[in-house]
Amino acid sequence: MHFTRGKPAMVRAAALAFRRLKYAVVAPVVSGVMARTSWLDGTDAPPKALNYAADGDFISQGDELVVALRRDFTLGEGVRILDIGCGIGRIATALRRAGSDVRYSGFDIVKYGILWCQKKLSERDGYHFTHADIFNPFYNPRGRIDPCAYVFPYPDKSFDLLIAVSVYTHLLEAETRAYFAQSMRVMDSTGKAYFTTFLVDDDIPPQAHFAFQHRIGAAFIERMEEPEMAVGYSLAFWEALAAQHGARISKVNPGSWRGQQGLKDYQDCLIFEKVEQT
Repeated sequence: MHFTRGKPAMVRAAALAFRRLKYAVVAPVVSGVMARTSWLDGTDAPPKALNYAADGDFISQGDELVVALRRDFTLGEGVRILDIGCGIGRIATALRRAGSDVRYSGFDIVKYGILWCQKKLSERDGYHFTHADIFNPFYNPRGRIDPCAYVFPYPDKSFDLLIAVSVYTHLLEAETRAYFAQSMRVMDSTGKAYFTTFLVDDDIPPQAHFAFQHRIGAAFIERMEEPEMAVGYSLAFWEALAAQHGARISKVNPGSWRGQQGLKDYQDCLIFEKVEQT
């Protein structure tokens, strides 16, 4: 995640133009090359220029995410995992390196990311990847599917653990509500969800990496000219949304994006679980 607070307007405009070029023009070309050749396959990691998940080292970041997951979840044999917005396999490859014998499914809106994952991780080993051609002005400006209409391609109650890292941080309110509803549909009654977000309140410190001074509905926005670049929500929003779907927040892991030192995660992490019906 690139820090934007305090950057000049010209720098922000140049970054926006570069992203639009990358995902509207370059990404489809990369997908074609990926599908037809092995030029961009890499070895244990994709070429650095193709890693759109985050800045930094692909392998070490993936390993750190698995360590973070293991702090709160048991990734034992047969655990059914859905990685929403799985990117180019950062978590999936880390799970394989860690020897986790899980049953993993992931989907993403960037096609070349899915193609790379399908080459590197076999369904025979319990890894399944799906390309979802969902429109997103940030990552998939040519997408044909309305994000609010997308139905996760999995049966009800089919996963024990749902992961969404840096997904809801790029979704406005309607899309967030739709994705969350689908997430709760496919999560088993005893399952849990690990979703990252930016928790926004009235007291964002000056050293925070984002100011979130704008609003679109319930969403707090960093840049109105590119709303989906960084999106935050209040804790009350997440609590109410969870309650609407028979779930609750069982734990909050604060992130360091506010400038606080010594925290293990950058974004705030919310752990959801279903509420037992009486």
